[in-house]
Amino acid sequence: MSKTNTDGKVTKTIVTSPHIYKPVGPYSQAILADKTLYVSGVLGLDQQAQLVCGGAEGQTRQALDNLKHVLEAGGSSLAGVLKTTILLSNMDDFQAVNQIYAQYFPKDFPARATYQVARLPLGAAVEIEAIALSGDLVIAEAGPCPCARI
Repeated sequence: MSKTNTDGKVTKTIVTSPHIYKPVGPYSQAILADKTLYVSGVLGLDQQAQLVCGGAEGQTRQALDNLKHVLEAGGSSLAGVLKTTILLSNMDDFQAVNQIYAQYFPKDFPARATYQVARLPLGAAVEIEAIALSGDLVIAEAGPCPCARI
């Protein structure tokens, strides 16, 4: 994986999962820098790069399955996700997407932003990108900032 060389240079590792469609443009599925994995937006496409049936719900499930494959290729998992960004072609799908999302992230939720956009590639209903940690994961819960003054 990504590491610092003895001369102080860092490595940018291109991450590709053979279990999902090939990128639909000039980008990498993910980039690993040190122990941080940056996952490009994934769509609800099958391995032949066709949108799956089932509207936003079906596409969300497939996009999250695709995300899981890319995370695993980069030495991470859904538990290692720090932040996701969800792009929706219709904000009316927000509740349905949330219900499926909660099945993939049942606890220790990542930070998240969700936006409605005018249009997504290939006419998709949803696109999800993520930033995750790669490597041995320890999850700790923090209370109030210890530096907070009372």
